[in-house]
Amino acid sequence: MRTFHFEKQKYGFELLMDLHKFETNPNVFFEASPHTTDFFEIFIFEKATGQINLNGFSIDVCDHSIFFISPYQKKSCTVPITDIKGFHLVFKDGFLSDFFNDKLFVYRLQYFYNSIHPQHLVLTDTEYNIIKLILEEVLKEIDHFQKDSLHIIRSLLYFTVSKLNRLFSKKYNLSPETQADSLAYRFKESLEMHIREFHSVEAYCTLLNVSRHKLNKVVKEYVGSTPIKIIHLRLLQEIKMELRHSKKTISEIADALQFSEANNLTRFFNTYESISPSNYRKNYQNDSN
Repeated sequence: MRTFHFEKQKYGFELLMDLHKFETNPNVFFEASPHTTDFFEIFIFEKATGQINLNGFSIDVCDHSIFFISPYQKKSCTVPITDIKGFHLVFKDGFLSDFFNDKLFVYRLQYFYNSIHPQHLVLTDTEYNIIKLILEEVLKEIDHFQKDSLHIIRSLLYFTVSKLNRLFSKKYNLSPETQADSLAYRFKESLEMHIREFHSVEAYCTLLNVSRHKLNKVVKEYVGSTPIKIIHLRLLQEIKMELRHSKKTISEIADALQFSEANNLTRFFNTYESISPSNYRKNYQNDSN
């Protein structure tokens, strides 16, 4: 599977973010075959049609739709480039987290590393125009880079991702709070780091040095769901990506994901999907449908 890597020296100096308009160079951004990136992406469509398959969700693209993609998430795009308009915003984690001295910053945003809800949002005309205005200012700073441009770009990007977090949280009835108990964000981070090893609440309580009661309370307040459900859905996502994009046998996938035997993986998968892993693979191999 192809992986796109961030070009941090593209402008002749280190810049850990980039922004383009689709109408000026659309071919760079869409790949019909499954692929991944080593950076965060936000597709912001002003005018577009088609479909994006992201982590097993097939989502229609429409005017004012936004897609949030975390590093190494698998996706494929079928988006006609004729008359397309909008923005492609990309950045490395360190661009914001280092500046704000907060390594958990991206985990505070509900739309990144979210296995419960589709990482997708449709804005109203007013909401879109606000985001568009800010991104136009970012483009001006990149095109006419000055000594203080980096600070202005970070401020504008911080506003953009935080504003979108509020809108996403409102749509899915989630907490928009980004400065709450850090336990919720540390749980998200641990889940991304250890989902292929640990599948129990107890394991994450040990990693985070917290009681099960405390973890349940904080996570449910922030995400609106229990830790065990979040763990299971994230694990299910991992299995789906293996079935879609690898040639491993079911037994090999079970071993890689620390299931004691293949039958346990099959039962787990069938409970959530009402289909066997082998039949799921036949239906959706390489994002086919």
